[in-house]
Amino acid sequence: MRVRIGAALGAALVSLAAVATAATQADASPASTSADFTPQLRSAGFTAQQSAALQGEIDRDLATLHGRQVTPNQIVTGDNSVITYPLPGDKYAHAFGDGLNGNDPRTPFELCSYGAFCGWKYANYEGKGFTHADCADFYEIPNGFNSGGSWMNNQTHHYTTSFWGKGYTYLSTSPKAYYAQPHGNWHPVWYISNDC
Repeated sequence: MRVRIGAALGAALVSLAAVATAATQADASPASTSADFTPQLRSAGFTAQQSAALQGEIDRDLATLHGRQVTPNQIVTGDNSVITYPLPGDKYAHAFGDGLNGNDPRTPFELCSYGAFCGWKYANYEGKGFTHADCADFYEIPNGFNSGGSWMNNQTHHYTTSFWGKGYTYLSTSPKAYYAQPHGNWHPVWYISNDC
């Protein structure tokens, strides 16, 4: 009996310590965080200027979208969406180190995972892209998506995505998944919501 009580007490203390440590770390973390991924970029052959330009764009987005940087060219926003930036010299965004070719037009189709809606800043799935998989919420599209662009509805069960303007004014709804639009228009769009 003592052994079981001692084991239970020990487990409770370990759990309490873990919760206290996590709370302390959460309190110490700012709302938006970027890490120094420069060494990874440099070891992959990118110059200091290329690395700084990429990090500058990521830092600007982190300042408004709130989230954390998880790779040299990806952030996870406060609503769990992922924004992926093209690596210097690439047309298409893809995760650093994933083995994909950033100038191969098939690459964006690898970025948009099954179950998600994805958008790109430029036509033909070029430039920075976002992946959003949550349902029935309003996701504010990233900074700089002011015109043109492209998108892909790769959600499950043939779900649609609705587009909303400033002030949450309804604009339109996408065709059912799977559907890809290489020549979209982000100009009036401020938010999307996955209708799942």
